[in-house]
Amino acid sequence: MGNFRHADTMNVGAEARLIVETLRQVTPRAEIVAVITASGRSMSGIEIEPLVGPKSKNAFESIRERVEGQLAGKEPLGSFTWVLDDVEWGVLIDAIELLDGQIIGALVVARHGRAWSQRECSLIRAFGGVFSQVATLANREGVLLHQRRLDELVSQVAERLMSATAANHKEVLNWTTRVLAEFLHSDVAFLRRNDHVRGVSILEAEWPIRDDIPDPDPLGEVRFDNDPIFMATKDLREPFLPGFEDTTENYMQRVEDGSGETLIAGAAVPLLLGDSTWGVLGFIHFALRSWVPAEINALQAVASMLVQLQARIDAEERTAYNAYHDDLTDLPNRRALLRELTHRLGTRRDTAVLILDLDRFKVMNDFLGHATGDRLLITIADRIRTSIRASDYVARLGGDEFVVLLDEASSEMEVQASAYRLLGIVAGPVNIGGQFVSHTASIGIAIALAGSNEAGLDLLSWADGAMYVAKARGRNQAVVFDEVLRQAANERSSMELMLREAVEGDGLRLHYQPEVDLRTGRLLSVEALVRWQHPTQGLLAAAKFINVAEETGLVLEIGRWVFAEACRQLAIWRRDYPDLPLIVRVNMSPAEFAASDLVAFVEKCMLDNNVPGDRLCIEITEHAVVDEADKVANILRGFQDLGVEVALDDFGTGFASMTELKYLPVDLLKLDMSFVEGITTDDYDRAIVESIIRLGQALHLSVTAEGIECTEIVEKLLELGCDRGQGYLISRPIGSEELRPMLKAGGVPMSLLRPAKPTLEFASTLS
Repeated sequence: MGNFRHADTMNVGAEARLIVETLRQVTPRAEIVAVITASGRSMSGIEIEPLVGPKSKNAFESIRERVEGQLAGKEPLGSFTWVLDDVEWGVLIDAIELLDGQIIGALVVARHGRAWSQRECSLIRAFGGVFSQVATLANREGVLLHQRRLDELVSQVAERLMSATAANHKEVLNWTTRVLAEFLHSDVAFLRRNDHVRGVSILEAEWPIRDDIPDPDPLGEVRFDNDPIFMATKDLREPFLPGFEDTTENYMQRVEDGSGETLIAGAAVPLLLGDSTWGVLGFIHFALRSWVPAEINALQAVASMLVQLQARIDAEERTAYNAYHDDLTDLPNRRALLRELTHRLGTRRDTAVLILDLDRFKVMNDFLGHATGDRLLITIADRIRTSIRASDYVARLGGDEFVVLLDEASSEMEVQASAYRLLGIVAGPVNIGGQFVSHTASIGIAIALAGSNEAGLDLLSWADGAMYVAKARGRNQAVVFDEVLRQAANERSSMELMLREAVEGDGLRLHYQPEVDLRTGRLLSVEALVRWQHPTQGLLAAAKFINVAEETGLVLEIGRWVFAEACRQLAIWRRDYPDLPLIVRVNMSPAEFAASDLVAFVEKCMLDNNVPGDRLCIEITEHAVVDEADKVANILRGFQDLGVEVALDDFGTGFASMTELKYLPVDLLKLDMSFVEGITTDDYDRAIVESIIRLGQALHLSVTAEGIECTEIVEKLLELGCDRGQGYLISRPIGSEELRPMLKAGGVPMSLLRPAKPTLEFASTLS
C-alpha cells in the first residue's frame, strides 16, 4: 500500500490500473471491480477498463447506472444490496475525491451475496483512499498539462494574428475559430461583431463553415432586442457561460434554423475595445461541458489579441482609405481616379472623362471666405455623387476640379447631354448659412472608345484642355476634345518640348527696350525682354510662348535665366560705358514669387556680376500681388533693402490697384499701353492716365508710360505731367549689339520725340 502513496505523477494511469488489479487479488470473491467517473468530471491520465466477469455484465450495467445517478445527484455513497434476475449482489462503494473535496468518481466492488466482512469493508475503503490520492496526482498533472497546451495554443494563435493583414484577416479569423474549436472539442465556434449604431450582432467568422447557408441567414445579422441571449452579449464585460437552462426557445430556434442543430450549452468571452464591447468569441457544445478557469483565461487572452488585430486592421484600412480619398469631400482622389481609369481602359469599355471646373471659384472663395468655399465644394460633391449612375465614377482632382467617368459612353451626343445635366445640377443655388450661392462650371470631355489604346493621363490632359476652351468660350458650357483641339494640343506639346530644350540649351535671347526722358531724350533705362530663337519659326516674342511656360512650370527657370543674363549684360555695359547711369529693368512673373529663395537669388546675381542694387529695377504686375499680398510685400522690401528699385507694371489693369498700392513698397508706376494709346482720342483713357499720374505725384512715385507710338502722345503725356516713357516711337526691343549706338550717345535725338514745327514761309507753301 505504501508504494501506491508515492506513485510517480507521470505514470498515474498505470498506478491506477495496478491498484485495481491488486484490489481484485485481495478480494478473490469479487466479481466486479470498476472505477465509475462522475458525469462532467475528468480523471486525466486514468483510463481503466472495469474488471467484470462474463456472467456479470448485466449486473455491472445496472449497478453503474445506479452509482452514476448517485454521483450526478450528489447522493451519499455507501454499500447496498442489489437484486437482479433474482440474484442478490452485495455492492461496496467508496468515493474517489480530490483533496479539495470534489467527488469525481467511485470505486465499486460487487459480488454475489450480501455479506461483506468488516475487514473487507475496511480494505475497500483503504483502496478507495489510495485511489483518491492517485486521482489527485492525476488531476494535478492533467491541469498542468492542460495549462501547458493552452499556453501553446495562445502562442500559436498570437503568432498567426500578428502576421494578419487587411487582405487576409477574414481567413485568419476563420482559422482562429477552427483551431480553438478543435482544441476545446467544441461543435461550433464563432466570432461576432457588435454594431452599436445599428443595434445588431454580425457574424464575422465561424467553424465549421456551413455548407448550405439560408438566405437570409438567421445567424448573419441579429438585432439585440430580438433575443435575450444576443442582448446579453451587447455590452458583455465578463465571460458568459450559459447552460441549457439559460437558453431561450427563440435563441435555440434561431440556432436550429441557421445550423440544423439543437443547442445544448455554450460559452462566450467579450472582445473589449475601450469602454465598449466590440464583439464576442463564442463556443457551442451539443452536450454538457464544464469549463475550467484556465480555459476561460486563455480565451480572454485570445479575445484581447483579436481586438488588437481589429484595431490594427481598422488603422490600416483608414490609412488606405485616406490615401485614396479626398479629406474635404470624401470623394476618391487623383490617385484613386488614375487607378480606376486604368482599370476601365484595361477592360476595353467605352469611357468618357469629364473634367468639371467651377467658374471664377477663387474670386468667390476670397470674397465669401474659405469656410463658405469649402461648404460649396462639399455640397457640389454630394450633388454629383448622388446624380450619377452606379456604374459611373466621380473623384476630386483638387481645388475646385472634379472628374466624372461615364460608363458605356460611345455616343458623343449622350455624353454632352450628361455633361449639361451636371452643369444644371452644379448651378443650383446652395444655402450656406441662410445665404444662397450659385456657381456655374465649365466641363471638358474626352472619350475613349472600347478597343482604343488611349492612356489615362492623356485622356485627363485632353479633357483638361477642352475645359479651358469651354472657359474661353464664355464658361458654363461643355466642350468635347475633337480633332481640332487634338491638333492644337499636339502643337502645344511640341512647343513645350522645344521650349524645354531651349531653356536647357542656348535657345533664349534677351532684347532690350529703352526708356527715355521725354523732355530731353536722355536714356534712363532699358527693359529686358526674353525672346526664343525657335528652330523653325525664327525669333519669337514672349507672348508666343509664355502661356506654355507658365502651364508647364518652365517660367521659373526662364525668369531666373533672364535675371542672371540681364545682370551679366549690365556688368558689361558698366565697363564699356562707365559714365552712363543706366538702369536695367527685369520683369518677374507671379510664379517666381512662390520661391522662398528669391531675394537670396537676386543678391547672388548682383554679387556674382558686381552690380549695385541702384542699377537694377524689378517689375511686377498687379496679378502677382493679389494672391498673397503680405508675402509679396515682404519680398519687395527685401529687394529694396538691396537697393533695387521696384516698379508696378501695367498699372490700372489689375483687380486691386488702389487698394493694395498704399501697402506695397514700390518706387515706380508703369502706365499700361492700353490707356496710353488712347489719350489723344479717348476722353476716358485720358482721364485714367491723368488720374494715375496725379496719384503717383501724390505718393511720390515716378510714372512711366508704355506704348508710345507717335509724337502726339509724347506731347499729351508731357502736358499731363508724365516725362518718362518707352514705345515703338523711341525703339522696338533690340539686341545688346544693336543698342550700342544709343548707349554711346546716351539717348535719342529730340527730333525723334518732338519734331521741329515748320517755319512760317514753309507753312505758307503748304497752304
